[in-house]
Amino acid sequence: MKDISMAVVIREGCVLIQERFRRAQGMVFEFPGGTVDSNETAKEAGIRELWEETGLKDLKWVATRQRLNELGSYTHYVILLASENVQPQSINPVRQQTFYWFKPSEIPRQNFYKADLEFLDHDLEKYI
Repeated sequence: MKDISMAVVIREGCVLIQERFRRAQGMVFEFPGGTVDSNETAKEAGIRELWEETGLKDLKWVATRQRLNELGSYTHYVILLASENVQPQSINPVRQQTFYWFKPSEIPRQNFYKADLEFLDHDLEKYI
C-alpha cells in the first residue's frame, strides 16, 4: 500500500477542510490529499495534491508529520500556512467540493480515519 500525503492548510487559526463526494461513501469531510508517487517526497505529494484539488500553491511550508495508518502504510501531514486572502477553488466538478475554514474544535470528525484523528488530537495544536 502506498503512503498518503494530506495538506493541512492553516489560515488565521483555522484549518482548510473539504467536503467532497466519494463513490463508496457519499459526501465526506477530509483534508485535501492523496497518494505519494514513487518519484516524490511526502512534502512534494502534499503540495501537489493540494494544487490539484484546490488550485492553491506557493503556501509557506511549516512541517511534515506522519502517523501509521490502519492500512499499514503512513499518512503524512504537510502543514502549510496561508495568508488571509487565500481561497481554494473547486477544480474537478465530479468531486462536488465545498471548502471550509474550521477552528480545530469545530472540525467535523465523523469521516476522518484513525491516523487523521490522532493527528488532530496530538499534533495540530502545535501549528495553530
